[in-house]
Amino acid sequence: MKGMQKIKRGKSFAGVVLYALKPALHHKRNPVVIGGNMLGDLAAELITEFNASASLRADVAKPVWHNSLRLPQGESLSNEQWVSFADDYMNQMGFSETHLRCYVIHDDEAGQHIHIIASRVDLIGGKLYLGRNENLASTRIIQELELTHELTKTKGPSPSHSPSPTRRRKKLSRGEQQKEKREGQPTPKTFLQNTIDTLLSTHNDIPSFVEALCEHGITPVPNIATSGRMNGFSFEYSGIAFKASQLGKSYSWANLQDKLHYEPERDNPMFFALKASTMEGSETSEPETQVTLGEPALSSPAVLEVEVEAIAHSRVHEQRAKATEATEATEATEATEARAFLNNTRLPNKQTGSANYFMTRILEWLLSIPYLTAFTDMLKKTGKTLLHRKSSFSTIHTVLLAEPELSEPLGSGEILTERTAVPFR
Repeated sequence: MKGMQKIKRGKSFAGVVLYALKPALHHKRNPVVIGGNMLGDLAAELITEFNASASLRADVAKPVWHNSLRLPQGESLSNEQWVSFADDYMNQMGFSETHLRCYVIHDDEAGQHIHIIASRVDLIGGKLYLGRNENLASTRIIQELELTHELTKTKGPSPSHSPSPTRRRKKLSRGEQQKEKREGQPTPKTFLQNTIDTLLSTHNDIPSFVEALCEHGITPVPNIATSGRMNGFSFEYSGIAFKASQLGKSYSWANLQDKLHYEPERDNPMFFALKASTMEGSETSEPETQVTLGEPALSSPAVLEVEVEAIAHSRVHEQRAKATEATEATEATEATEARAFLNNTRLPNKQTGSANYFMTRILEWLLSIPYLTAFTDMLKKTGKTLLHRKSSFSTIHTVLLAEPELSEPLGSGEILTERTAVPFR
């Protein structure tokens, strides 16, 4: 017996329940619930019960747990045998009796298998099933239960699985080889090649092959034209899509259609449906963001760098705007003072028209000289201007001398404290 290569976890119970209970042409009988610990056995009833358990832990992003167990081709078990095996399997995997779960049987030519759908949230206290290293544990538990229940011992795909000598596959690049050696697990390309090789040895029709790929976490994307001409598959795993040519000639459509007994009338409707669902999913899919309860959501270093740069740019812009405003205010003040000074400066009555304009321009030019500003301020304080007419200079009676006339020389301890007014002659 084999389980899925990678156990799936998801956000919605509706999708997996509807998929497990959906009838298909390659099934010998319609899928039904044969066991578990749930009250209902219809899709709507199961979804309602599962959602009720998930509501106990709204902080859990992915409460869905899904795996399948498959017998070798040609073997079968009764419903009671399946339920006994599945109960032992779930108990050893770490699920309690209060974790909701159901078992759905699928019966087809490739062999019987069951889908196990469970809630990771315990009904008692909302305890969460963590399932650390569950994929390795699942493989070990299945091999032990095969001996206990006296079933045929099987071995699923593994990194050490070597393909048949007749298989023609693409070799790994140097970087991929180093990655496998460094991480100790197969790359997505190796996983796809090993899994497809194994499935081709146990499946001989398109529907069961496609279903088995989905159970192993592989999404087959058919390249089929609107005319119905099938050109081959591309295979997506872990978010990476590989064309058949990237995997090797053994996975080309020319080889697959003979091994899987391709029948256009039977298989093309499924191919069109797969292609449509893949295109719809790529248009409506959104990146998932999972935040653990009680922990702050941290941005990536790239996002933080962009945010810091944006803040710095904003601050620089604000500083430049403030400096510009201050400069404009200063210039406006200086212009106002200059206009006020010019208004207070009266030209002689005989000068009008162009002379007035000419003198105004001269004054504007003079005001642009830095040291003249202090000079004009001094003239304003004394009530004088450069163009102020006086009848004579006789009205100036005294001047201030920089050095007073001293009758006697100053002693060593004397200091001159004020200036002396000297009569103007």
